[in-house]
Amino acid sequence: MLIDKIQKQIQKSPILFLITLSISVRLYNINSPIIGIHSWRQADTAAMARNFYENGFNLFYPQIDWGGNSLGYCETEFPIYSFIVAIFYKFFGVHELFGRLTSILFSLLTIFFLYKLISKYLDHKTAFWSCLLFAILPLTVYYSRTFQPESMLLTCSIIGVYYFTNWLESEKLYFLFISAIFVSLACLIKVLPIIYIGIPLVYLAVNKFHLKIFSQISLWFYSLFIIFTLALWYYHAHQIYLEYGNTFGFWGGSTNRYQYNIIFTFNFWLEIISRTAIRHFAIFMFPIFIAGLFIPRKSQEEYLFDVWLLSVILTWVLVPTTSLVHEYYQLPMMLPGVVFIGKVFSKYLNSDHQRLNISKILVTSLCLCITTGSIIYSVDYMFKESTDKSEVIKLAQLVKQNTEPRSLIISTTGGDPTLLYLSHQKGWLINHSDITEEYIISRIKLGANYLVGSFKFVESYNLFVNDDQKQKITSILKKYPNTVENENSFISKL
Repeated sequence: MLIDKIQKQIQKSPILFLITLSISVRLYNINSPIIGIHSWRQADTAAMARNFYENGFNLFYPQIDWGGNSLGYCETEFPIYSFIVAIFYKFFGVHELFGRLTSILFSLLTIFFLYKLISKYLDHKTAFWSCLLFAILPLTVYYSRTFQPESMLLTCSIIGVYYFTNWLESEKLYFLFISAIFVSLACLIKVLPIIYIGIPLVYLAVNKFHLKIFSQISLWFYSLFIIFTLALWYYHAHQIYLEYGNTFGFWGGSTNRYQYNIIFTFNFWLEIISRTAIRHFAIFMFPIFIAGLFIPRKSQEEYLFDVWLLSVILTWVLVPTTSLVHEYYQLPMMLPGVVFIGKVFSKYLNSDHQRLNISKILVTSLCLCITTGSIIYSVDYMFKESTDKSEVIKLAQLVKQNTEPRSLIISTTGGDPTLLYLSHQKGWLINHSDITEEYIISRIKLGANYLVGSFKFVESYNLFVNDDQKQKITSILKKYPNTVENENSFISKL
């Protein structure tokens, strides 16, 4: 059969095929500026990279653009991703291309180590199909070419687990050291891997040592190293907040991440499950993923992927509001998730006449998955990276043309720093509805030069300004007239 012929060709160099495929689907629109889905998140990451390049490579003092007239040092996660991109800037100049290429590079490493891990506990055929789906599903593609650290996070996670399994098999300490480095990096990039990576690692260790786990001195040092590096960075980051006042809001009830009452509502789970099924699994892979959950396990080690999957779901419960709002909080689920899809394809996609109908169903589902995934990716993601249709790009160009370099601007874009980043300016962020004459005067005293915004959008992802907001801005502009002849935008010299 044709399927068997294709499989034989791929079997000669499966990883090369997967890497080539992954690169080809991720290079599309690689030169896109920071616009589109989650541009606010990407803009902050890109700003830190540019500020490292322009203001000195001090890894321990990340700078954002919305710190007003301060240095912009900010309490944030460990900015290693932005720092790596800044190193590329040092040699090749500032361009978002290098941030996207950095993400793609990490995604290729993820596929490589995911293949090796699955091959170790299952087989090469399952590893191939699992990684194939990881390579082409729409959101694993999208977030492996965005200017944000999610791709690096997945890489550090899978490498940390892989080398931990190597240590369990050989007990060579350098494997454990490598694992400790990458697990620490994963936890520094995002705190939650301490849950969804930590629990699977504990499972593997218990499965190996049973009750003797507590007498393993190397594991104590391993755990303390990870906890110490995590505590050290976030203590330092909080000191930055106390001194400079800038934060992404990690701690306390004001962060709005911990509204635990919503996890008991039907809508919470409906939203997350439907989003996962449609956007992450492109609809047609979701029932196959469910089917894979019921395939019998052949070893205790294979349950690693079950534990990993449940651990990711646990993090949704721990930070319910953030998980509900941001789809990339479901992205870590894809590392163990594709394994269950791979199991189904490995078991049933062959020329066995007794399973021929199942093979046809799987091939059809794969084709439909590619079709729906392409539509989701193009319409919901790539379309929004069109510079011709971007209102924030148009306003950023106006700002560049009508303001002096290194001006301080009050950007009425809510909590979205995209305009500040694209116009290469620094200043303050505020919502249309919150701006007052008193606020403007206070910022003028701090050095503000311009009031900038749009009558068509607040955040780059919220293309709507209501009449009350328009009226409020119009009244402000009576004292600080618009300097550009543009009915949709305003740039007022203060």
